[in-house]
Amino acid sequence: MIEATSESWEGRLRAVASSTVYPHTPDLWPSVRARLSPGEAVRPRPRPRWAAVVAVLVLTLFVGLLATPEARAAVYRVLQVGVVRIFLGPATPTTPAATPSMTRTPAATPVLRPPLDLRGLMSLSQAEEVLGFPIPLPAYPPTLGEPDLVYSQWIEGPLAILVWLDPDDPTKARLALHVLGPETFAGKSETRLIQETQVNGAEALWLEGSHYLLIRNGSMEFRSLVTGNVLLWSEDEVTFRLETDQPLEEAVRIAESMR
Repeated sequence: MIEATSESWEGRLRAVASSTVYPHTPDLWPSVRARLSPGEAVRPRPRPRWAAVVAVLVLTLFVGLLATPEARAAVYRVLQVGVVRIFLGPATPTTPAATPSMTRTPAATPVLRPPLDLRGLMSLSQAEEVLGFPIPLPAYPPTLGEPDLVYSQWIEGPLAILVWLDPDDPTKARLALHVLGPETFAGKSETRLIQETQVNGAEALWLEGSHYLLIRNGSMEFRSLVTGNVLLWSEDEVTFRLETDQPLEEAVRIAESMR
């Protein structure tokens, strides 16, 4: 009984299928071929799903890393002005071995006490010869004049140190200018960034920190010649570092007066 019913249904389906009129299938190939360049094969579109997933994962990982103070410190730790790189992280600097000075000291060496007991005491013209270019001097304040002391040292490259003494106490410096040529490389880590500013429209940094100096006994130390802050800027491939006890506005005015 069941077999007879199944056979009758199969027969009906065959009859309906054979009598059904199907619509004509259009020929799509000519229109597709017209859109293709000659000789270009039909290629399936790439699925960007995996690329999107990977991008989202990388972005999530990066945001997660920046959520930790250590990662943020590693990303935002280094600033550079001219040839000076400033490491603003908490790393403790290691004092490199003292490099012999490439300059000669005059026979008559005045007796200097800290912080002015530095190696490489010489004239301004001798320091310019070591650096290989004329050293610009500040014209402000008008009564400043030429530096009282000039040093030339080799600390990761040649640099000149110009010092103006305090008229009331010649054992102290009231202004100190470090001049670093384009071949010099210097890194500083005992530094705190106070403010970003400009000198003659160029990027400059207002800092608090010391500088490596070669002492007369041959050792190398972090030392500031002036108790105050530091203005750091660069012009024409020469990097300048001005130590002063004056406020930022006066330091910028001194820097912009250099000729």
